[in-house]
Amino acid sequence: MSRYHSHHHHRYAMERGSQLSDPFAVDPIRRSATIVLLSLAILLGPFLVSPEFGAGMMIAVGWLAATGVIFCVPILVWSLIEEAVRMLQRRIQPPVDELNLTPRIIHNLQRHGYATIRAIHLESDTSLLLLSNMESADVRQIRRAINLWKYARWQAQGFPVVEQE
Repeated sequence: MSRYHSHHHHRYAMERGSQLSDPFAVDPIRRSATIVLLSLAILLGPFLVSPEFGAGMMIAVGWLAATGVIFCVPILVWSLIEEAVRMLQRRIQPPVDELNLTPRIIHNLQRHGYATIRAIHLESDTSLLLLSNMESADVRQIRRAINLWKYARWQAQGFPVVEQE
């Protein structure tokens, strides 16, 4: 590891507040579910062979499997709740990255605080043009992408007729 990389990694670890890594930081649902299922298999599986074998396995590694269940079930439940909330939030307030825009424009919008399609849609073209690194062609591309996104949602709903007042 280079000196720069080592220093950068150390600084990042210090900013996080710990040198220990979180094993559930990446894909917590899959990881916690795997541990829970393996732990339950270790706890219950040997009893399918025989009661004596099951008792022996409980004495040998049952405590470890029970610990896996005790610690990972709450992580699994919490992670499932977080994912459900995230999916509901994306459905109610779709994020800007759902638009078919270049990564540069998406990053520029997010950098200026435009996280949702609704926020961009309500903003005037003049206000968008005042953002740094935003050109009139970008604003036209944004408006086109929003219209195509709205059309795709309307199409997915079966082209419902909107009553004119």
